[in-house]
Amino acid sequence: MSRVARVLALVLALLPLGCARPIEPARVAAVTTPPSAAAPAPPPAPAWPDAAPAPDLPTPEASAETFVAREELPDVHFASGEIHVDRRDLAALDAAAAWLRANPSQLVIVEGYTDVIGPRAANLALAQRRARWVMDYLVTRGVPAERITAVARGETGLLCADRSPGCQSRNRRVHFLVRDSEPVQLSASPSR
Repeated sequence: MSRVARVLALVLALLPLGCARPIEPARVAAVTTPPSAAAPAPPPAPAWPDAAPAPDLPTPEASAETFVAREELPDVHFASGEIHVDRRDLAALDAAAAWLRANPSQLVIVEGYTDVIGPRAANLALAQRRARWVMDYLVTRGVPAERITAVARGETGLLCADRSPGCQSRNRRVHFLVRDSEPVQLSASPSR
């Protein structure tokens, strides 16, 4: 039996079964449980008299504040529309990679920025490619990728608002922020 014949036979066999009927609204109402018969709330968790209070988890805004710029990691700059840097900035990237390898507990955010020339969506995509290029460069220089986060900032965070070419060249950059990744020691007993 050919494949077409088998499919046709299957369709003909299933045809008498018909399609499923839609559920009528009245049936849905009949099957739901009334609000008075709702499941009881779970019992509260036990409170232990000698338990230390749970530590407050940092909010995303608070954790972002722990990342800071470092003098050892200067911004690297880009030509308009480019994602590669010139030799001077390659030397700065090599120095940044050496510093990050020498400080293995440091996590780094690589922020990509652009000037205000061009559409915002294109600038955001360009900022992401710049940040990703710098991240990839650092990884090729021995910095583990797990320690690096690439973020696109686009036109936000302008260093210079004037539309002159010299001013706008300052905005086309990748900026580094770092924080120590050493685990935080939490103690259940009060310190004395």
